Amino acid sequence: MRTIAVQIRTACSACGSPLPLNAMTPRLACPACSTANDLGGDFWTHVLGDEDLGSATILLQGREVALEADLVDDPACAACGAGIPADSVMAAADAGGVACPACGVRALVRVPERPWVVSGFPLLVGEDALQLPAAGATVPVPIGASSPVAFNCPTCGGVLQVDGTARVVKCGYCAGSAYLPDGLWHVFHPVPVTRRWYLLNEPQVRKAHRRVAKDAATEPERLEELSHHLDQEVREAVAANPRTPTATLRRLADDDVLAGAALENPSFPREAWPELAAGSRPWLLERIARAADAPPDALRTVVQQVAARLAGDWRGDEDFFDDSDMGDVLERLAENPATSAEILTQVWSLNARRDDPGDYGEVLARHPNAPAELLAELAGSGGDSVREAVAAHPRTAPPVLERLAADAEWSVREAVARRTDLSPEALKRLGKDEEYSVREAARANPAYPRFSLRRMLFGG
Repeated sequence: MRTIAVQIRTACSACGSPLPLNAMTPRLACPACSTANDLGGDFWTHVLGDEDLGSATILLQGREVALEADLVDDPACAACGAGIPADSVMAAADAGGVACPACGVRALVRVPERPWVVSGFPLLVGEDALQLPAAGATVPVPIGASSPVAFNCPTCGGVLQVDGTARVVKCGYCAGSAYLPDGLWHVFHPVPVTRRWYLLNEPQVRKAHRRVAKDAATEPERLEELSHHLDQEVREAVAANPRTPTATLRRLADDDVLAGAALENPSFPREAWPELAAGSRPWLLERIARAADAPPDALRTVVQQVAARLAGDWRGDEDFFDDSDMGDVLERLAENPATSAEILTQVWSLNARRDDPGDYGEVLARHPNAPAELLAELAGSGGDSVREAVAAHPRTAPPVLERLAADAEWSVREAVARRTDLSPEALKRLGKDEEYSVREAARANPAYPRFSLRRMLFGG
């Protein structure tokens, strides 16, 4: 077990005043303006969750967070500075506090939230109890004076008795409002200072957890526990482990960083794919669009998301799903062998509505599920390589083949000449084509009409 001493400070998000962070608290009221500063979400993970924790200045949530971190032998008493043995701290965990062996002042000891415990941080020591709210959006602000203080109204000079419950007080003589100056306000509300508090940590736990999370023999219950780990590598390994419970995978898929690994896990429920596609995460849409094992409903939902974005009905931030992003999603759908004929037709239609349409014609013309109607449209609007692909596609309708047999591009005519379902008349014409390779392809075609002397002499 090792002990990490930390001192952390930042600034109020509203007024910019110094804000010492003397406890791992989800929110903290500014001592200057009383604004509640939100420190929830991943705030503490970003500040203290690194494997090699050290002093640093971190830009987080739009403000700087200054961290000083040191390895020490034991937690120290905030009153006298004497060391408190880590063994004594561990023994006092259930009591919620431990007495300093030198001066007897009690230091707060508490178990942090589950992700920290799972990650090898069993206890926090020496936090400021006043920064740990029992409820509500802010923490109590300490009042330093035990009795009211006399203050003269700046307007009429009347003597006011102020108790620090409000920064602006009303004068009982002239009914004016008086703003308490900093010197007086700080009598009631002393400016907090940054002070040390401590994390107990088991340094080898994280590496061991990475191995366990990757192990296909790890029990599902253990994987569920590790899914709350602070370490991203551990959580990614859990998301990719085929033994991870379905409910855990669904939860991990809500995390942008872990969704891809969860999606590629063979244990991820197929019925949950459309739910992911219905979210507002463009990069995830692209990942689903290229998955050959994606359920049809998921691919259908992906193309609906692109249609909604083009129509201005998308629920997410449009800046994160621009024309280029839509193009990537449509291209992946065009390339995916699991994409249905219906969706391929929609891909072609939606691509034409983009600001900068992509060149997917040949990809669509070579797709095994391309419908005859789409192939006919591609034959009339695509370049040489697109028409050549249409000519070779088994679903291309005979009238389209007849038209392509007279195409100006010889490679297109050659592709048609290899078709065994082409009419004898068209094959005869191609057998006399001006281009040698076209003539050879037509004459080598098993369906090419052969000269028969018997038929010429006797008929039939």
